Amino acid sequence: MTEWKPGWWARAFRGAGSWVLSIREGRLRVCGIPQEVDADVIGVLGLAVDEGSGQLIVTLVHGTETVLNGLSRRAVREVAAAYHSELDERRHLAALLSKAEEQGETARLWWSRVQEVMNRPRWADQDTIAALEGSRPDVAAWLAADSDPRLSGLPKGKREDQRAAVDACRTTDLSRWAAQRNEAFLEWEKNELADFFRTVEKSPLTEEQTRATVCFDNRVRVIAAAGSGKTSTMVARAGYAIRRGIAQPAEILALAFNKKAAGELSDRLVSRLGNDGAGVASSTFHAFGLRIIGEATDRKPSLPDDLTADNGIGRLARIVDVLRDRDPAFRRDWDLFRLVFGRQLPDLGDEADPEKSDRNTGTSGFGTLAGEIVKSQEEVMIANWLFLNGVSYQYERPYAYDVADAHHRQYQPDFYYPDIDVWHEHWALGSAGNPPPHFDGYADSMAWRRQTHNRYSTRLIETTSATIRDGSGFEHLEQELRRHGIQLEEDPYREAAGEPPISDQAMLALMRSFMTHAKGNRLTPDVLTQRAGRTLRARLFTRLYGVILAEWDRQLRAAGQIDFEDMLNLATDHIESGRWMSPYRLVMVDEMQDSSSARAALVRALMKTPGNYLYAVGDDWQSINRFAGSDLSVMTRFDNWFGTASTIWLDRTFRSPQSLCDVAGGFVMKNHNQISKNVRSSAPEAVETVCAVSVRERSHYGSVVRQYLTTLDSELTEPATVLLLGRYSRSKDDVISALEARYANLTIEFNTVHASKGKEADYIVVLGLERNGFPNIVEDDALLQLAMAAPDSYPHAEERRLFYVALTRAKRSVLLVTRAGRESAFLLELVGDRVVKIRSATGDDITPVVCPKCKKHTMRERKGRYGRFFGCTGYPTCKGTMKLAES
Repeated sequence: MTEWKPGWWARAFRGAGSWVLSIREGRLRVCGIPQEVDADVIGVLGLAVDEGSGQLIVTLVHGTETVLNGLSRRAVREVAAAYHSELDERRHLAALLSKAEEQGETARLWWSRVQEVMNRPRWADQDTIAALEGSRPDVAAWLAADSDPRLSGLPKGKREDQRAAVDACRTTDLSRWAAQRNEAFLEWEKNELADFFRTVEKSPLTEEQTRATVCFDNRVRVIAAAGSGKTSTMVARAGYAIRRGIAQPAEILALAFNKKAAGELSDRLVSRLGNDGAGVASSTFHAFGLRIIGEATDRKPSLPDDLTADNGIGRLARIVDVLRDRDPAFRRDWDLFRLVFGRQLPDLGDEADPEKSDRNTGTSGFGTLAGEIVKSQEEVMIANWLFLNGVSYQYERPYAYDVADAHHRQYQPDFYYPDIDVWHEHWALGSAGNPPPHFDGYADSMAWRRQTHNRYSTRLIETTSATIRDGSGFEHLEQELRRHGIQLEEDPYREAAGEPPISDQAMLALMRSFMTHAKGNRLTPDVLTQRAGRTLRARLFTRLYGVILAEWDRQLRAAGQIDFEDMLNLATDHIESGRWMSPYRLVMVDEMQDSSSARAALVRALMKTPGNYLYAVGDDWQSINRFAGSDLSVMTRFDNWFGTASTIWLDRTFRSPQSLCDVAGGFVMKNHNQISKNVRSSAPEAVETVCAVSVRERSHYGSVVRQYLTTLDSELTEPATVLLLGRYSRSKDDVISALEARYANLTIEFNTVHASKGKEADYIVVLGLERNGFPNIVEDDALLQLAMAAPDSYPHAEERRLFYVALTRAKRSVLLVTRAGRESAFLLELVGDRVVKIRSATGDDITPVVCPKCKKHTMRERKGRYGRFFGCTGYPTCKGTMKLAES
């Protein structure tokens, strides 16, 4: 009921009058009285009711009271309920309308900001768009009010003004609009600044380089193929930022990996941009970090000179000597690792290629400290442990009893201990107690051997691959030897006929590289111990690291010095704490793929200020400085490090022919952790851009290279350059004769592959493509992954990138030099892919057939019960075969 009036009794006998009260649609009306009432229920100050007398008193906001008599008790209650219900509804609608108008105004302001960003003459950057997206208003109340019929009678003028903005809030795809708008802006800039893009470098910028220059997102990752002109984009970007007022010269910072690169970049900026370029700060990370600390603390820290001279290897060697002299436990751990655990083991059943052979016995395998050759690297560890502890043993001595029969040759257990007349079998069993799948009949052979010992009551000690790898096998072996009466006498200085599995120098280099990664990632020894897990090799190494680190840091503190990693971390802390305020709006990083975690953290700290710009240039395919702490994830997981970024591809190279790019790119992309890209070449093509030559002995390297260069020299009619590249600096000794020879048209230089980074030559000769030489398994030691943020588990990942760098130094062609029967796994991979042929020194095609099963060995013709066939030279680890016709 929405209308009430006094009954006839009240009108007749109580003088109630003939008034009518109605409450509907938010209004309270009283008619039939001298001063009629028509008010919004919100404007009614109060409604007092008296059920006993049936009286109503309506009080309006201006204080006027209207007294109504003559209602029944029930009617009075109905009026009160209707009034409060309508009042609640009216208040709700008023709040909705207010909220709608508020949202509409917010939407109008937001849309105005969007239009301002989209209409300004510069790139619409990621952070600005993200901020707009994050502040996109909620317009639900506005839409509800607009569609609510209860508000149809209210004024709509303001809502009509807001409608376009509200619709934009609902439907505008900001990211898509920004992308389309930026593409149009790029085209506009290419026309507007055509002269700049044509003259900022010696050669006009390409389409890709121009895009890299103009794209001013807050974080830009430029993936630059070898020889694609990445430095040109850094120069152009600095010039463009200055020209467009994005940053002043003093607000631009260019960071480089080393002093030479920083100097070259600085010279390039000055030569191309003049005074503007001179105002750009170009620095190494180390020099920049020192500057930050000095300005933040008014005290520039001191770095030891030897860190720059040899990366701290000499200091580390002296520390190890001190610790070995004063700490028996450290000395034992160091010698145990160096003599027994120095070399990482391959996966069970995937034995590495033999490194040595005994011409007298025909045995191939791996050398031990005692000087003999054993068949597996696990047996090397056992033999070296026995040698270290002074245990007399004989390897594969024939069993004491003649047990050969129609199915078994004479039994030769792995080890025999003559002092106690005990035999030792080392079983190739994993943690689940099973042999590798390709070890056919292995379980039956184990059973036969055990039965043999039982039959003749000979004593047998057993170890397994799993227990040797986790270390418990050595504890068991020690207990068994002691139980049988042998007293172990550990002596690392015992004169050895053979070589240790890792040299002191190599172990120091491994430890220093590990330290660089661990400190850069701020990983404490306790954390590293947890990461090491149950593997004894990893536990032993991290224990050594903890002791060395404590002494390393103690010596630095005593001298008032810090190392590179601590310096970078401290500089980062000063930025993040606000003790040092960065003046730079644009930060450009060269060779980003070589950045360590510490360097990346420093860059990330510089980007914390809103509105800053990061421009990182690099090529993950050329990341070859893991020994110096570089972390590939800085490039491959760029967004995780720095936030959402735009990626621009400089995939056109001006250096190497397309065929060489295809060979090198296909090779490095076998590792799917690398960023996929398709390199396109603008260089002229050649007939055979990658080929290989094989010699019988390493001593023939010099003559075959000299022969190649002499022939090449005679065919040329104009000067050309040649780089002879070695995996190691000692490779230079193999080609002295070729380097010292005189040539009419050739300029010859030798470099290690690492040192060749950034260089190019018309012709490249890569030396030493031999097994256990290139790739170098020590450089890719899995221990380094314990200290890395994002380990790369792909086999020989770093070495694979290093080989790619070697190939892509060439402007015309590459010659790979190998030794017959000792071909590198990398070379055999190229042969197996049918992109490289191997020739003899006389030019004959001697390309071997690569085993289709393991792809690591070659096939050799053999004779079997069904005739002649090809068998893998990796037998018995690999049992790949081929019919002669298939080859």
